[in-house]
Amino acid sequence: MPKQQTSSTDANINKQQSSTLPEGLPAGIARLPDIDLRQLYQLTDDTGIFQHAVYAAPDPNHGYCIDDNARALIAAVLHARLRGYDERIVPLQRYLTFLAYAYNEDTHAFRNFMGYDRHWLEDIGSTDSQGRTIWALGLTVHHAPNDIIRELAEQLLFKSYQAASHFKFIRSQTFSLIGLQEYLSYNPDHKEIRELRDVIANRLFDRYKENATQDWPWWENTVTYDNAKLPHALLICGKDMRRDDMVEAALTSLEWLYEVQLADDGHLSIIGNDGWLQKGHTKAMFDQQPLEAYAMIHGCLTAAAMTKDSKWAKYAWNCFSWFTGRNDTGIPLYHPDTGGCQDGLEASGPNKNQGAESSLAYLLSVLELHLYYELLAARITSTQPETFGIGLIGDGNTAAFTMQNFVKHEHLRPISAWSTAPEKVKHITSPLSMTACNDLKDLLDDPRIQIIYIASQPNMRSSHAIAALNAGKHVLLEKPIATDLGSAHQIIQTAHQRDLVLGVNLMMRFGPLTHPVKQLIRRSILGMPLRGYYINRAGDAGLPDNHWFWDNEISGGIFIEHGVHAFDLMRYWLGESQVLSASRFRRHFNDDPNEQSLIDQATCDLRYGYQTTVNFYHGFNQPVPLDMQDSRIIFERGQIILRGWIPSQIEIRGILTNSEIDQLQALFPKATIKTIRTFDEPLDIMHHHGRSTRIDCEIHLKWSSDHDKQTLYSNATQHLMQDFIKRIEHRRHRLRADANDALAALMIALDADRIAKGVTP
Repeated sequence: MPKQQTSSTDANINKQQSSTLPEGLPAGIARLPDIDLRQLYQLTDDTGIFQHAVYAAPDPNHGYCIDDNARALIAAVLHARLRGYDERIVPLQRYLTFLAYAYNEDTHAFRNFMGYDRHWLEDIGSTDSQGRTIWALGLTVHHAPNDIIRELAEQLLFKSYQAASHFKFIRSQTFSLIGLQEYLSYNPDHKEIRELRDVIANRLFDRYKENATQDWPWWENTVTYDNAKLPHALLICGKDMRRDDMVEAALTSLEWLYEVQLADDGHLSIIGNDGWLQKGHTKAMFDQQPLEAYAMIHGCLTAAAMTKDSKWAKYAWNCFSWFTGRNDTGIPLYHPDTGGCQDGLEASGPNKNQGAESSLAYLLSVLELHLYYELLAARITSTQPETFGIGLIGDGNTAAFTMQNFVKHEHLRPISAWSTAPEKVKHITSPLSMTACNDLKDLLDDPRIQIIYIASQPNMRSSHAIAALNAGKHVLLEKPIATDLGSAHQIIQTAHQRDLVLGVNLMMRFGPLTHPVKQLIRRSILGMPLRGYYINRAGDAGLPDNHWFWDNEISGGIFIEHGVHAFDLMRYWLGESQVLSASRFRRHFNDDPNEQSLIDQATCDLRYGYQTTVNFYHGFNQPVPLDMQDSRIIFERGQIILRGWIPSQIEIRGILTNSEIDQLQALFPKATIKTIRTFDEPLDIMHHHGRSTRIDCEIHLKWSSDHDKQTLYSNATQHLMQDFIKRIEHRRHRLRADANDALAALMIALDADRIAKGVTP
């Protein structure tokens, strides 16, 4: 056996420190490797991820396969859990789209291999590829970063999961079992999936009991490929099924598998694929595959999280060092110049190519290590709630109101504030016993401050946010996130690089009606949404002509400074959109065409999906008593009307079935529902929009909040901060409105503003 060497790569990884994780945690947490995405980018084009590489370059001759795109989807979902979702950083939807395109409606199964010309090379893929795809889809449903991704993954899973009951090969069953268990972690009440999970898990356990002995606790007489996935699947299912016998068997077999792959000096020596490990024989030394190291790492970390026994984390680290040179050749497979992993360990050393399977095996191993240790950090720190110090950049009335509500959080302590006009900030600092800083650097360097709320003028927010992030502070920005896309991207990128939490005050998402309306639309209770209106008739008494709000160079204009709230709310309800038209109107009081008067009205039309359109109107020209906001959405079988800037009143009128009325009652439990009329046969069949629908009643629903406008704003602001702190304490938690939502709203606003500039009267 070659002499063991310590590689420079291994040494560098062991030296890496993570400044974002708290002190006093297990030693492994201080040496987490960087999440290196370079080879993922290199191998991914606008179709998906290539199977193979020539050295590090993608090899078009072998095209694509669903196996690798499923693995890439898993990596993208894990990355989104750790660092937030951004399609430009990791193209999650591209890999999911590949899976969707791979589904063959004729065979009711997924294809596997696709040529570079985007033609499928088969009608149905192997059952292993089917199982891996079910695994990826179940994980995606469980941890999807948004509902659009979750719904597509769920739709594909529902089409395909029943096939798993007929898989003959044990690994095909195992891969699908992991996916089914992931789905049940999201929706434990799905009866059919739970029953199928139970059947396959029992089948897997029965196979183990039939073959396992004390000296050979394994499913088969030959240990072949993706081995650790068998005990892994049995472990997670056994826990959920409350089957201690399954859990014990899984841990026994996983530890045995680890021990039979240890060399004399303790390093991992993976079972080679040139002969495998047959019962009663010596294991094959080569070729060793990176996928086996990843499977061991994932299985051991799952065992560590479940049992709280630190030995499993030590096993995982030992397996990970196989990638970095502690292996049978003493040569690293991870390539620091490319971020890729070489395609297996041969007797002569690593294969020089860095294809998808191997590179993803390394990347997935790194992601699983980060996930385990960062969740461990969250569990340890969450047992002792921390008091967070908050600082403020800004001085306006919005900043004052927001800070007064933020500091009501029991674990938040106001520290200091800074403004470009120091005298103006005192009306905020004095009531809250904060220090007014003369220099921004004093605020940023204060070790008592962990969070900075930025409510400076919109054109200055990006520089303030980047400075705060570079100072190691979590940042909560007032909307808009920025006034241009370049600045917004830079803020988001800096937050990713610094591994800090970035939020934006999109408080409409925290209103009492926001989530129920989303569920109404998602469940199609009134059918498909067809047309919508958002009308904001705002008072302008607090906006004198010299206010920065009217200066487009500072505020960005009405669409950007104010419209992002409404754009975000409708996007949350209806999904992605496209600006069809936009206009803005000047305030004219005379006939002088040269007068440069203020723009105080703006309107635009957006299309959601293929046939839903919404008109937005913002006018800052009303007396304060007439300040009001209304929204209306017309559906195929009714309409909803919402009132209030944070909607606090709703009226629904429509024709529905009794089941749909029950759903409405559940969504709005304190609402009054009046039956206008009932429909009996044959009048209960309504013909509309090119189809027929059975209905029972026409109803009129009304609900109003008991709180006044000021209380609603206060509650929404406090919930915003609770959500933000929860994200800091538990990185697994997803913000209700994150920086990517703010970016999407800004993109809509910029498009509307660009179009309107060409038609401003």
